[in-house]
Amino acid sequence: MNDKPKKRSFWSRWLPHILFWSTLLSLMGSLVFLGRAALFSLTLFIVLFPVTLIVMLVRWWPSRPCQSLPNSRRWKRRLNFTSAGVLVAAAINVFSGLNFFGTPLGTTLLVAGTLLLPAAMVAALVSFSLSREEVTEDLLEPDEDILFRADTHWAIFLPPIQLLTLCILLLLGPFGLGGEVIAAVVYVVIVPGVMARALAIFLNTEVSVTDRRLITVTGTLLRRKHIVDLENIKAAGVSRGRLGRLLDYGKVGIIDRDGNSIKLPGIADPSSLQAMLDPTHSATL
Repeated sequence: MNDKPKKRSFWSRWLPHILFWSTLLSLMGSLVFLGRAALFSLTLFIVLFPVTLIVMLVRWWPSRPCQSLPNSRRWKRRLNFTSAGVLVAAAINVFSGLNFFGTPLGTTLLVAGTLLLPAAMVAALVSFSLSREEVTEDLLEPDEDILFRADTHWAIFLPPIQLLTLCILLLLGPFGLGGEVIAAVVYVVIVPGVMARALAIFLNTEVSVTDRRLITVTGTLLRRKHIVDLENIKAAGVSRGRLGRLLDYGKVGIIDRDGNSIKLPGIADPSSLQAMLDPTHSATL
């Protein structure tokens, strides 16, 4: 077995240095230039700084133990590095900006850190959600088989995408400082909450129909489990608008005979789930 260390390629050796100096130059440009040039330099710094940290984390992390990891765990490891890089970049910028508050450098770093916070939150949520295993299998009874699994539709991300598009239009359009302020407020205050909700639904929702029961698992931090016997389901309905009919997704509502209700938003092909739960009732709300 050859234990000689592999010779680093050109990019492996010099990429961290290139990223470091590019990040530093973009930060200096945001302080020196004015107008659009300063905005471009700040945007470049916001992108390059976390990328530089991610590359350094990957390079400094012991690589030999990771070579034996299966592919399914390698991409999760890369995702964790990405999440850590964005979080650390946001924290460094915010704390440095507060430390140098009142100076041009402090203002620039504080703005960069604030703009990185939504991305940091999203990256952390994705990394946390994908690090957990599904729990539906652990809830099955002996000899119980899963007949149908419902998926969450990608259209659950349309609201945050629309908000991000609005931010870009406000920044690039002829709206002046007022448009930039509104775009910043929407991006920092509204987009994180809408994106977090979409990610929580998309990544943390498990809906399964077995030969005996309906099993749903929802929630990010606290996993909420609902288990209903199929014979105890009173009605199942589908609610979807015009776009939901076009893309075939919607909210499925289930009511049991005790009056309890379960609402599952963003379900792909909701009619199939409805038919599995209540084949005699085909109402679309």
